[in-house]
Amino acid sequence: MNAEAPGIQLPENQLPESQPLGNQAPGSKLPDNLPVLTQVVPSLSDELPTLTEIIEPEPPLPAPALSEEQIQQLLKQIEPHIEAVFTQKLNLHLEKLQRLAVKQAVNEFRAALPQLLRDILKTPPDPCP
Repeated sequence: MNAEAPGIQLPENQLPESQPLGNQAPGSKLPDNLPVLTQVVPSLSDELPTLTEIIEPEPPLPAPALSEEQIQQLLKQIEPHIEAVFTQKLNLHLEKLQRLAVKQAVNEFRAALPQLLRDILKTPPDPCP
């Protein structure tokens, strides 16, 4: 059997006849103590390993009990902030809507302007007293 010819495969556990049985090829500068491949072990399965352990997220810590006074104090602190954020967002939306309304009114006026000018030109002027 010619083991050096391309496309020819050797049975398992058999080295090519031209290959020396030592740890290195002739003329190689590798050390003598390298391991030698003596056997090819077929894989037991082609499947990838699967995750079997499911890690649950830690539950959030319970909120500490607050007294009525602490709750009122927190409400007084957060209320102005919420009001400011709401007012800012509302103003942004109102500003956008106002720009849109002005743009729409200008477009409607431009569309009606030619007819308005025609009507004015067709109407005879009023005599002055």
